[in-house]
Amino acid sequence: MRISRNPFPALAAVLLLASCLSGGAPVIAQDPGTGQAAPAPGAASEPATPDATKPKKEAAASSDHSGAKKSGTPKRGAKSRSKRTGRALEPGSTAPPKNLKLVGDHWTPYTPPDPESFGPGATLHIIVPGDTLWDLADLAFGNPYLWPQIWDQNRYILDSHWIYPGDPLLLPPRPTVVSEVVPQGPEGAPQTAPATAPETAPEPAEPLTAEAPLPEAPAPAAGRGTPGRPPEGSHAPRTVPKLVPLAGESDIRCSGFIASKDTRADYFIANQEDENKVGLTEGDMIYLNRGKATGHVDPGTEYSVVVREGEVRHPVTGRWLGYYYKRLGTVKVIASQEQTAIGAISMACDDIRTGYDLVPLDVTTLPAKPAPPFGRLQVLEDGKPSGYIVHTLDNSERVGTGHIVDIDLGYDDGIRPGDYLTIFLPNEPYDKYRKINYDYTWNNRRFETPPLRRDRQNDYPPKIVGQMVVLTTERHTATTKIIQAIREIEVGNQVQVQ
Repeated sequence: MRISRNPFPALAAVLLLASCLSGGAPVIAQDPGTGQAAPAPGAASEPATPDATKPKKEAAASSDHSGAKKSGTPKRGAKSRSKRTGRALEPGSTAPPKNLKLVGDHWTPYTPPDPESFGPGATLHIIVPGDTLWDLADLAFGNPYLWPQIWDQNRYILDSHWIYPGDPLLLPPRPTVVSEVVPQGPEGAPQTAPATAPETAPEPAEPLTAEAPLPEAPAPAAGRGTPGRPPEGSHAPRTVPKLVPLAGESDIRCSGFIASKDTRADYFIANQEDENKVGLTEGDMIYLNRGKATGHVDPGTEYSVVVREGEVRHPVTGRWLGYYYKRLGTVKVIASQEQTAIGAISMACDDIRTGYDLVPLDVTTLPAKPAPPFGRLQVLEDGKPSGYIVHTLDNSERVGTGHIVDIDLGYDDGIRPGDYLTIFLPNEPYDKYRKINYDYTWNNRRFETPPLRRDRQNDYPPKIVGQMVVLTTERHTATTKIIQAIREIEVGNQVQVQ
């Protein structure tokens, strides 16, 4: 029997058999040269970690899993308590107020002022869901960091983190930021020292441990006015609502009027620069029949080009109301002589021809005020002036929102430019009943028209169909613009002052 000279394979086999018989206890290989334990393959030597320096009692409590189960104290619960006590709340965080009260038609913890108490030139904004002082400062001033300016004007808001829909906000004028008036450029710019590298590197931040995790930022709540910038995509940007007139100068310059009598104008377009052109438009040169010695033709003076279209009669009574004059555009005087003047078409609303009359231009700027509430459930009040629509621009049979119409009420009836009127129809008894009735028997059954009931005793409220604003007034007529229409409007529909 041959004995191997190398005893190590036999020793390895004995150790393997011993490990199997002992229940899988780990086997530590020895270095054949030194007889000491050899490291596992791929393992590296590491320095001691901070866990090695912990007290032995704490290390034992965190590692003895079986002991934790026996004592009834879950390890997970202990970890959660450690997280809650690891770091305090961020400074500046506030809880929402709980003392809400009903003010008007909304809930708020504050005592907001009455919007009617603000001055006539104040800019008022009613808070809506999604508003923040940061956003409003960005929209009103162009700089969100100026939000304290808004808060300073609304001191009834005790906590700037919380604003509530329905509360009024007084928006102050845009302040002047100091950086905006600092001269720019190489001559006026302030001298700045060149940037130098730091001498020493900053110390690394202390790593966070499981016992003190960084708290997550709370999600922004609706209506919360946190001064910080809101997260991206929180809500779409909006604009601060501003009151603007519902009708502009172009509506007046391109409308018309009803004159009670046919009067011959003192001014008219006597000639044009391009004699071969048929019809005039903006920028064309024209000549007026009056000059310095015979009329008011100072440079810059504007006249309205008008043409008479025909007679206007009342749609219900047939009474004669006057002649309708349509405004086609405006002419501005650019030079004047003793007997004539030179002008240019400054606005053309329709076809302008040489020979058309010119009347002084009188444009009344409408006040920028909100229109009264409008709706189908509106109830008309007794005793207010009422009339009819008697004419439409371009003689349209049916009109809607944005169209120009004339009514039979004027300044003698108390109508002024900027007034609002309601358009309505009388609620006549329904007469669209079917005309064909049946009554027959078939298959031992009788079929007949079901009876329909009619009410001829009660008076029902008028049907609200639109709203209009007054542009210009004559003595007994006025030119208006329709700003609301829920159905087609015709000549003969009734109106009432709101």
